[in-house]
Amino acid sequence: MELNNHPINIVRFEPNQSPENFKILINAYLELFNNKNNLRFLSLSNKPFDSKTIATFLKNSPAEEVEYYVAFSSDKDIIGIAAFENDLIKGFNIIGIVVDDNHRNKGLGKAFINKGIEIAHKKGFEAIDISVFADNKPMLILLIKLDFKPIKIESHSRFDGEDLVHLKRYQ
Repeated sequence: MELNNHPINIVRFEPNQSPENFKILINAYLELFNNKNNLRFLSLSNKPFDSKTIATFLKNSPAEEVEYYVAFSSDKDIIGIAAFENDLIKGFNIIGIVVDDNHRNKGLGKAFINKGIEIAHKKGFEAIDISVFADNKPMLILLIKLDFKPIKIESHSRFDGEDLVHLKRYQ
């Protein structure tokens, strides 16, 4: 799969490996998550994420069994982030995917989901969970195309009353 005539390369990014990695991922999160086109799909409250909150997520990621994967542009900028939680009790969850506006509708979201499916399979999980707001139609359509099935709806979950759809894919 290619993006702008370059192969899509999704790699695990360990924020706690170095202070530089930590700073790079915080800055990418702040830029991508707080983008007005993304925030409503990533936040129950619509309150922008701050660096302290993101730093706490990243510092706690090893204990929470969360792994981060990023996609880089040809000029080494982070253009997408995915977070996967793999917990023996809670199961495998795709807990967040965000793609830069300039790289949407080019296969990056699908590549992140396929990476999650691959990781879950390698780790022996029989199912994958993800939750998506009902008005995120492109993501819902993509997930259904990738054999995810709606299993539950939480009514009025977001600040504006939008529903949250929980989906599951069985391996």
